[in-house]
Amino acid sequence: MVHVSWNDVKSFIKRLNQGGAGFRLPTEAEWEYAARAETKTAFAFGNRLSSDQANFDGQRPYGGAPHGPIMSNITAVGRYQPNEWGVYDMHGNAEELVEDVYNGSYANLDETGSANEVGEYPGSPMRVVRGGSYELSGVQVRSGSRDREARFRSHMGLGFRLVLTLDR
Repeated sequence: MVHVSWNDVKSFIKRLNQGGAGFRLPTEAEWEYAARAETKTAFAFGNRLSSDQANFDGQRPYGGAPHGPIMSNITAVGRYQPNEWGVYDMHGNAEELVEDVYNGSYANLDETGSANEVGEYPGSPMRVVRGGSYELSGVQVRSGSRDREARFRSHMGLGFRLVLTLDR
């Protein structure tokens, strides 16, 4: 699902969980762990990325990969190969909202991978987004790349994925 704000997603999760389910947004650390799938490279597929591997601006590939087409829109999940863990579209397609409040650095963050609840400015509306989108360059869709979005803003290239907690 795309074109939703962080606030929209939180309302959706609240309704979804009324039946006793345990859905939530991933933390930033969980998102990156799933994106990397135990790799240490820029992408789950290595240190190069072309638009044959992910939906991003194919005219701006990464790591010497060949130039390719620009899709100019979100594509259906499953169009590209998943990472080694079977997770699709972690690089490009739509930026993904996570639970964390945006902080410009990782300094003073909890090392357990829990969500950061304190931003650089008290009451900050900015939330972390990961994964990049179809409009961005290869460097902006790396596993370690991150950005921010206001919690009330939505746009076509902004979406989410959920985590289901089974130990409830």
